[in-house]
Amino acid sequence: MSKTPVRKGFTIWFTGLSGAGKSTLAHELDRQLRARGVPNVEILDGDVVRENLSKGLTFSKEDRDT
Repeated sequence: MSKTPVRKGFTIWFTGLSGAGKSTLAHELDRQLRARGVPNVEILDGDVVRENLSKGLTFSKEDRDT
């Protein structure tokens, strides 16, 4: 049997208020990880995900309950 190294995935969540720098920090971490040879880095930006999955919804209580 081959001794292939096992690589485990991991997730890093950045949480905070709007405008706190989460996306900026995520993109810098992405750059640093890729520079160190970490493959398959994915960034899921909440604003982008929300725009694509929930277009037209706001942060109102009514929309959040949708």
